[in-house]
Amino acid sequence: MTLTLEGLDARLRHLEDLDAIKTTRLKYHWAMNEGIYDGLADIYTEDAYIDFDGITSMRGHAAVIDALARLGSRVDFIKQFPSFHMVEIDGDEATGVCYLDARYADKGKSIMACVKYDDKFRRTPEGWKFSEMLVTIYFNVPIDQGWAGANLKTIDKLDPA
Repeated sequence: MTLTLEGLDARLRHLEDLDAIKTTRLKYHWAMNEGIYDGLADIYTEDAYIDFDGITSMRGHAAVIDALARLGSRVDFIKQFPSFHMVEIDGDEATGVCYLDARYADKGKSIMACVKYDDKFRRTPEGWKFSEMLVTIYFNVPIDQGWAGANLKTIDKLDPA
């Protein structure tokens, strides 16, 4: 295999893009974990769309930031642990899949959750941003209930703003 400067440049750009996209995903969880919701403003496109598996959906930058801040602030404590982030890049667009293990406190109950994110990203002049986030909740239950059996989605819908 013969390496050219152009080939090396393309490979380097691909690796930098992968890192930037994965960092965008991690910035989301960092902001939610720390309750720093204004940190979310830089990671979504103006036309972003999010669907939280029937709990809420929103389109547009302002609606996304507002809804995420309301989701995060309605629980007493939250820590999310993302893993297994796969990314495919196609020019200035990318897709990603990420899984999440989360623990949080809600109304005096300890809750555990398992979630999958199907994401779309877009390269912007400011860097890679989410253009779409589809959330699949596998389970969201009190720890004393566990994740086996029925009623695995115990999260309340988000009221409209």
